Parts: sequence; C-alpha cells; structure tokens
Amino acid sequence: MNDLRLMTNRLTTMTVKTTKEKILDAALKLFNRDGLVNVRLQHIADEAFVSVGNLAYHYANKEAILSALYESLTEQQDALLAEYRIVPLFDNIDRLIRYTYQLQRAFVFFYLDTLEIIRAYPPIGDTHRQRIRSQISQLKNMLNFNVARGALATETVAGTYDQLARQLWMTMDQWLYQQAVNGEKFDDEAAYQQAVWNLLIPCFTPMGIKEYQQMLEHPYDFYF
Repeated sequence: MNDLRLMTNRLTTMTVKTTKEKILDAALKLFNRDGLVNVRLQHIADEAFVSVGNLAYHYANKEAILSALYESLTEQQDALLAEYRIVPLFDNIDRLIRYTYQLQRAFVFFYLDTLEIIRAYPPIGDTHRQRIRSQISQLKNMLNFNVARGALATETVAGTYDQLARQLWMTMDQWLYQQAVNGEKFDDEAAYQQAVWNLLIPCFTPMGIKEYQQMLEHPYDFYF
C-alpha cells in the first residue's frame, strides 16, 4: 500500500507543473501572441491563474521572466548544435534548419522583437551578441567542412565564405521578422528551409548537387 501511494505521489509530481513553469508557459504564450511590450505582469498572472504577488515571489519583474525564457531558448539551441557539430553533412544541415525553424516558432516573440529586447535589457543583449558571433563561427566551420570533403567549391575570392556564413545567420535568424514586416505568412517551414538552402546552392560542386538531389528525393531523419 505504501509503495502504491509512493508511486502515485511520484506520478503526480511528474505531471503537475510547478508555479514557475506555469508562469513561464503563460508568459511565452502572451509574448508570442501580443508582443513583449504589450504584456504586463498582471496579464501573465491572470493567464497562469496566480496572483501578482505569487508571480513576483518567483519572478521579480518582466526582465526576470524574459531571462528565464531566453535561457530555455539557448539551452535548446545548444542541444541542437552540440549534435550538429559532429558531422555537418547535407542531411544534418537540413535537419538543423528545420529544427531551428521549429524552435524559433516556439519563441517567435524573441525573433520579432530582438532589437527592442537587446536595447531594453542590456545583459540579454550582451549574451545574445556573443551567441551570434559563435553561431556565425559554427556556420563558417560547416562551410569549411563541406569544402574539404568536396561538396562545396573552394572560394575564388578570399573572405567569400566569411560573408556567406554571416548571410546564412541573417537569413536563419531574421527570416520570421522579414516575413512579418512584408506582411507575409511565416508559418511555412518549407519556405524557411528553401531560403537557407538557396544561399548554399550556388556553391555546390557536382558532388554537392548530387547529394542535395538525393536528399530531396529520399528525405529522412537520423541522429547527428
């Protein structure tokens, strides 16, 4: 009987969200729907079904909530990149593109309001700028790897791939914002995916073209 009660308590603990989790879920929902600047603590408390005082006990202000959400976003990004770094073949790159899009959709407010966020919250801005530099460096390493294995052509002008790495980051990180500004839908994973590949296609060698076509004809998922 005691064992059954203990098991029931464990299951309850596993399935019931903590107050902090409820607050973050509510904040993310409202930030994504209404935009960061339009959401007040009272709105978040109401959505999470807690009092403002209870919310403030866990998160003193909106910056604390934003910081927690940003930490969650970056942890998930790091998990993706940790696997991707091993062997960035075309299938791996495609998977990273698709999963990056899905993660951005889950935290869409951050990608629509990045400039305002880093202006209003300098500590997050400093961290994010460091991450941008790291992401561009990782993209450059991906280009170098695929040049070395013969899937991408060697650059004919020095610095071409440095700029391409930056353009890849800009497209991947700012695609949702561009779509929103242009009044175009951004719930289109295939369009995001193609926008990124379009930057790489001109650099394909015959080997790269063949590998890309095979990837399109026989798409599949696998662990990096």
